[in-house]
Amino acid sequence: MSSFSTGLYGSTIGSIVGNINDAFSGKTSGIDVNTVVSELMQLQRQPEVQLQNQQSTIKDQVTALNSISTQLTALYTSVNTLKDIFGAFSQNSTGTSDAAIVSAAADSSAAAGTHTVVVNKLATTSSSYSGYIPSGTSLGGTQLVIQYGSDPDNPVKTDTINIPSGDTTLKQAASYINGGSFGVTASVMTDSHGSRLVLVSKTSGADGNLNITSSAASFTTAAGIDAQLTVDGTPFDSSTNTVTGAISGVTLSLGSADPNTSVLISVQPDLTTASQAIQDFVDGYNAVMGSINSQYSMSSTGNEGVLGGDSMLRTLQNSLLSMVGGTVSGVGPYVNLQSMGIEMQNDGTLDINSTKLSEALSNNYADVKTFFQSTSGWGQLAGKQMLQITDPTLGPVAADINGLKQTSQSLTRQISDFEVRMSSVQAQLTTQYSSLNALLQQYPSLMQQIAAQLSSLPSAKSNNG
Repeated sequence: MSSFSTGLYGSTIGSIVGNINDAFSGKTSGIDVNTVVSELMQLQRQPEVQLQNQQSTIKDQVTALNSISTQLTALYTSVNTLKDIFGAFSQNSTGTSDAAIVSAAADSSAAAGTHTVVVNKLATTSSSYSGYIPSGTSLGGTQLVIQYGSDPDNPVKTDTINIPSGDTTLKQAASYINGGSFGVTASVMTDSHGSRLVLVSKTSGADGNLNITSSAASFTTAAGIDAQLTVDGTPFDSSTNTVTGAISGVTLSLGSADPNTSVLISVQPDLTTASQAIQDFVDGYNAVMGSINSQYSMSSTGNEGVLGGDSMLRTLQNSLLSMVGGTVSGVGPYVNLQSMGIEMQNDGTLDINSTKLSEALSNNYADVKTFFQSTSGWGQLAGKQMLQITDPTLGPVAADINGLKQTSQSLTRQISDFEVRMSSVQAQLTTQYSSLNALLQQYPSLMQQIAAQLSSLPSAKSNNG
C-alpha cells in the first residue's frame, strides 16, 4: 500500500472511530451514516483509482504516439520527394536575357541547355465591326454567318447565328451571341456617329480570322496573324503568344516583337527546389528525433516522458539512426548523407553543412540526383524503410497504439465491473452502519432506564441514605 493510501486509511479509520466515540459519549445523538459510508467507500475505491490512473497514462501515451506518427508521415513524404523521378530533383528552372521580349518555363522533361530565340511578330486576334446601325434599327430575325480561318473557301469552322426576332436592340443581339457557344464575343460600341456591333474571335492567330456576311449590316475585319519566331535559327509559327513545341519541355511566353534582338533562354536544374527538398527532409527527421529524445529527458520531478519505458520507441530511434547513417555503393561519389554535407549531431539529429551541400548541388548535381533516385540509391532504401515504419497496421507505432487501446478497453471493462461491485458494497455498508446508528441512538435511553432501575433497588436507597 502506498504512503498516500496508508495515510488515507489511517485518516478515514480515525474519523469513523471518533464519530462512534462521540455518539457513545453523548456528544452527538448518533453517527453520520452518509459520511461514514462515503469515507469507507473512498478506501474501497483505491484499486479503481489505480485503474483510472493507468488508463489516463495510456491516453497520454497514445496522444504522444499519434503525434510521432504524424511526424513520421511527414518524414516519409519528404523522402518520397527526394527519390521521386518526377520530384524535386527533376525540376528545372529557366533564365532569359530579356524577359520583356520572351520568358520561359520548363517542366521535368526539358534538357539542360541554352537556346537563342528571336521574336519577329506577336500573334494577334481577328476582330470585325459593323457599319453604323441607325438608332431604332433591329437585328432581330436576321442572320450572321461567320467563317473562321485565313481561307474563306476552306474555313476552319463556320457559325450560323440567327438573332431572335424579339431582340430589338443591339445590346440584346450582343447578349444573345455571348450566351451561345459561338467562336466570337460580341459588344456594342457607341460614339457620336452612332452604334456598331463589334465581334472578336475567341481564337488568336490566322485560324481565328473572321469573315462575316449578313443582310443586316456590312462588316470590316482586321485579320489576326500567327506569332513568328526563330528558335536556334529554325522558323516557328504559333497561333498564340504562349508557345509550346519549339523547345521540348519548355513553354515560351512572348511579350513583344523585336526582330533585331536575340534572346538567350537557359534551362538548368532547379537548385533552389532541390535544396529546399533536402531541408524539408532534415526538418522532418529532426522533428521526429526531437520528439523521441524528449521522452528520455528527465523532468524537474526526475521522471521521463510517458513513453520513456516503451521499448518500441528505442527500436524506432535505432531504425531511424540506421536509415540516415546508411551507406550505399555503386551510385557515384556520394555514398551517404554526410558525404554531401548532411551531418549527424551528437543527439542523433541532422545538420546541413550549407557550404558543402551547395558545392555538391552546383558542381555534381547529377551525382546527387543519382544518390537519391537510383534504384540502388539511398532514397529508394530509405523509402522502403519508411513505408514499413509508417504502415497503418503493421508499423511499429501503429501496432503500439493498437496494443495500448486494447489495454485501455480492458481497463474500461474492469472499471465497469468494479463499479457494479462497489454499488453492492455501498448498499451493504449503508445497511450495517444504519443499524449501528439506530443502536447508538437508543443508547442514552437505555442508560437512563438502567440508572432508574438501579436507583429503585433497596440497597441503592440504603446507600443513598
